[in-house]
Amino acid sequence: MNEKVARSLERARRSVAAAHVLASNEFASEAVSRAYFAAFYAAEAALLALGETRSKHSGVVSGFGELVVRQGNFDPAIGKRLASLFDRRNEADYGIRPVPAERAQAAISDAEHFVEAVAQWVARRDAASTRRVGK
Repeated sequence: MNEKVARSLERARRSVAAAHVLASNEFASEAVSRAYFAAFYAAEAALLALGETRSKHSGVVSGFGELVVRQGNFDPAIGKRLASLFDRRNEADYGIRPVPAERAQAAISDAEHFVEAVAQWVARRDAASTRRVGK
């Protein structure tokens, strides 16, 4: 795994941890936002593993769907969590209603699953690449 991919995955994991801290201190909206960023950093890591980058959040979300889910054999059900978290983050950051604690916990759970699924996808991809080079 290259250094940029590893750093992005570590950043994703730290964002999940930060979301937990925020949620446990009754900052539900902020926890949802941080949960989205965890997924965003993981999605960036997946794109980096493919040699791709995007300049906007919407570009990362759509690029992940196209290149990782559709072409990269990533579970579509888990892939949909990124777009869902993007929408929930926009609601949490720009909406007028407070975010209930249970919605923050659901966002964190989705982010955790997404980050770990991406990490496993990257590891499988690296292992397959190493096997090809070793032949």
